[in-house]
Amino acid sequence: MRPTLPLLCGFASLGLLVFAACTTDYQKGLEDPAFGAPNALAGQKQPGPSSENTADNGSSGTSGGAATTPECVKAGGTLVDGGACDVSFKTILAAFKAANCQTAGSCHGGATPPNQPRIDPDDPDAMWAIFAGFKLSNGTVYINPCSTDPAQSTIGCNINAAAACGSVMPPGAGLPGNVIADIDTWLKCGAPNN
Repeated sequence: MRPTLPLLCGFASLGLLVFAACTTDYQKGLEDPAFGAPNALAGQKQPGPSSENTADNGSSGTSGGAATTPECVKAGGTLVDGGACDVSFKTILAAFKAANCQTAGSCHGGATPPNQPRIDPDDPDAMWAIFAGFKLSNGTVYINPCSTDPAQSTIGCNINAAAACGSVMPPGAGLPGNVIADIDTWLKCGAPNN
């Protein structure tokens, strides 16, 4: 029978078996510099697929180029082709960047923003996947690339101070009228990843 406590290390020397007590750094309360401080990863998301946005290819929908299945497709819809669109998704993200929606400490900035969805204007493919895969707590989709009806996407409601259907973003005044018109045009094109 082997002793379990304290942990004993043994070695043989000249036909004599000598045992010495071994204590690990963990048992001594020492931190291991290879692993960082306790809770160093608090608030971080694990790499790879998660229950939030699982991509078609098995990787997380938060990396560049990942193709997350839009919520409308999961519900049985098909992506629409709204034809050529005068407004690109990159234009919309540039407007969000100008409004500082993505800065650290803002509503949608950082790795784990206080309000979802996360916004990173420098990664449009990942942002489109996140927006298309995001549902609000009431079950409505953020963007609906299966429809050319702007009313089917809650993003339009939340950015328009004149609409009485959601929390105005950015808080207070919302976005300028020309940006709201651009988002409406883009949604009428079927919210393409363009």
